[in-house]
Amino acid sequence: MKQLTREQVAGRKEKAERFVRNVLGDDERADEIADEDVEDYADRRHFEIINPAKRRNAEMASKKELEDRIAELEDENADLNDRLDSIAELVGDGDDEDADDDDDLDDEDEEPGE
Repeated sequence: MKQLTREQVAGRKEKAERFVRNVLGDDERADEIADEDVEDYADRRHFEIINPAKRRNAEMASKKELEDRIAELEDENADLNDRLDSIAELVGDGDDEDADDDDDLDDEDEEPGE
C-alpha cells in the first residue's frame, strides 16, 4: 500500500479526473471522481494517507524505508508508463507513414539522370 499525504492523494485524484475527462472523454466518470471524497479515493486506489510530519521528523531513513520508497516509485513509474501507452494508442502512431511520404517527395525532387 502506497503511503501518501492527503495533499498528494488530492493531487492524484485531480489528475485522474482530468485524464478521464480530457483523454478518455468520459465526463460522467470524471464527475464521479470529482465528487468522491479524498479518503474514499485513497481507499479505492489502495493509498494510505499519512501525516507528512512523521517523515520530516525522522532523522534517517532505514534501508527498509528506502526500499519501500523505491518500490513505490517503481509502481508509480509503471502506472505513468501505462497511461502514456494508453494515450499513444488513442492518438495513434503515424510516424512510419510520414517517413515514407518524405522519401517519396525526395524522389520527386530529383531530376532524371541524378
